[in-house]
Amino acid sequence: MPRARSLWRHRDFMLLWSGQSISMSGTELSALAIPFVALTTLSASPLEISLLTTAGYLPHLIASLPVGAMVDRRRRRPLLVWCNLCQALVLGSIPLTAAAGALALPQLYGVAMTAALLAVVFDTAYQSYLPSLLHGDQLVEGHGKLGMSMSLATVAGQSGAGALITLIGAARAVTVDAVSYLVSAATLLLIRTPEQPPSPRPAGSRLRTEIAQGLRYVFRGPLMRPVVVANALVSAAIGGVWSLWIVYVYRELHWSAAETGVCMALSAAGGIAGGLLTTRLTQRLGLPLLLLLSVSGYAFDLIPTLLAGPGIAGYVLVTIGHSVAIAIQTIYIAANRSFRQLICPPELMGRMNATSRWLALGSKPLFAALFGLLATWLGVRAALAAGAAIFTLPTFVLLASPLRSIRHVPIPQLTKGDPHEPAAG
Repeated sequence: MPRARSLWRHRDFMLLWSGQSISMSGTELSALAIPFVALTTLSASPLEISLLTTAGYLPHLIASLPVGAMVDRRRRRPLLVWCNLCQALVLGSIPLTAAAGALALPQLYGVAMTAALLAVVFDTAYQSYLPSLLHGDQLVEGHGKLGMSMSLATVAGQSGAGALITLIGAARAVTVDAVSYLVSAATLLLIRTPEQPPSPRPAGSRLRTEIAQGLRYVFRGPLMRPVVVANALVSAAIGGVWSLWIVYVYRELHWSAAETGVCMALSAAGGIAGGLLTTRLTQRLGLPLLLLLSVSGYAFDLIPTLLAGPGIAGYVLVTIGHSVAIAIQTIYIAANRSFRQLICPPELMGRMNATSRWLALGSKPLFAALFGLLATWLGVRAALAAGAAIFTLPTFVLLASPLRSIRHVPIPQLTKGDPHEPAAG
């Protein structure tokens, strides 16, 4: 297979990448700012914080499957633009109502649910749109660059969040995220590559029939099924522990918002390294082996936090541990998404992505609520320890699958539908 031209010279990908990088920075800012709005402005309890996380994940459980079928019926780029514009309006309501003195937890729950519903549409369309711009090795490189951007976004968003929360308050800091969605919409409008129209629907085809086709493809595929299930377990554990991690370092390790943001920003340097290494490691190891090795990074993510105590030594331990874990996790995310998209037929791309996200993100509200109750009954530390145990399960799922015996993505599936690659033979 000939090497694809560098993505640095791919104008439309660079537009997509830059817009997403800015938008992800805003999203990372809100990921820290909104819980701090609840903690500091509204004095929310750990259970209420977990319920806020639950509200942000419920649309993934309810809407992902029908959204996937709908995305396969439409061009993706217009959906991406409209979702960005709506996100700007929804998130902009938080600083406006806070300024009027009318902010309350029910509004935060409503914003979390609405923003998550828009994210369901956007992310399903986005993951299905990327293969229309990139093909073959370019797709792996593209996911690596986007993973690097996620880490850069964490640096900018989390460190910026800590500073902005300190300077102007958590509610006003959310304004930056609203503006970032407007920037992302503008970059999408500048892309020139024409998008192929969706495949014609069979006469009399129903939405539920198309949803069922996507489910059968994912759950019956000997390669697709374990990759999707492992991803779902990873996401479930993240959903359970993320909001509690913030509560733990804030209340048990006595970190301020600024210290939390700096830790996350410094840790994200590992993600930048992971994004830079993804393409090279893929070429050397192959995607299947890279998936098997990198998924283990999640199992070690919470150990430094559980071992650390208050003070500078604990702060350094958590930061170093997160840096290593995030590097491995960035590689895993790029490998997982690339593998799924490379073996999936184009006409099922939206439903495959939606089914994967339904399992992965739909489990998060259940685990967020469960871990909120667990933290209430046994304490936050015990809940985080349970999350660390769950993070070991995806490794065993992949080890028990056919991935352990193959080195490369099967060639007939890799090149299918790619007009820029030669046919196998």
